[in-house]
Amino acid sequence: MNTRVLTFIAYQALWFAVVVAAGHDRGWLACAACLAFVLWQSIASAERAVVWRLAVLAVLLGMLVDGGATVAGVVRYAAKDPMAFPGGPPCWILGLWASFAVTLPGPMRWLSGRPVAALLGAIGGPLSYAGAQRGWSAVTFPAPVWQGYAWLAVSWAVAMAVLAVALAHLTSGRAATVKR
Repeated sequence: MNTRVLTFIAYQALWFAVVVAAGHDRGWLACAACLAFVLWQSIASAERAVVWRLAVLAVLLGMLVDGGATVAGVVRYAAKDPMAFPGGPPCWILGLWASFAVTLPGPMRWLSGRPVAALLGAIGGPLSYAGAQRGWSAVTFPAPVWQGYAWLAVSWAVAMAVLAVALAHLTSGRAATVKR
């Protein structure tokens, strides 16, 4: 099986496992799963420095997006996390940010530098949170619910644009189709 396809499937399985664990107040287990995924991708990648830089950038973006949503009161998380700064996002959500970012040099490489990344972020970001809410109550949106979705749509659009530009910058000069 192609490693890009395997990475994509593994990330989707990780997302479900993390959201289920968080919904059952097992944030520590969710964090451990994310860390294992990021380490696996780092070890498997021929572009380790790119993987780690994207992971760090994504965690910083996650702190802004989800921390801002928490402080604004438009999103609440089920699994409390003693490691989070007061009012900040839990470790498991930041772990998902890092885990998503390490898929960018592989199966999501086609987003590199493309403006469509912002559109996909504006749609996919809120949809993933909606799935986490409806399926496993890992997140909730206080009324009025539209404010949470609007926050996520705008902030995920910006975050995906930043990640797509970072991916293009970090991989410039390299072959466009580096095999993983």
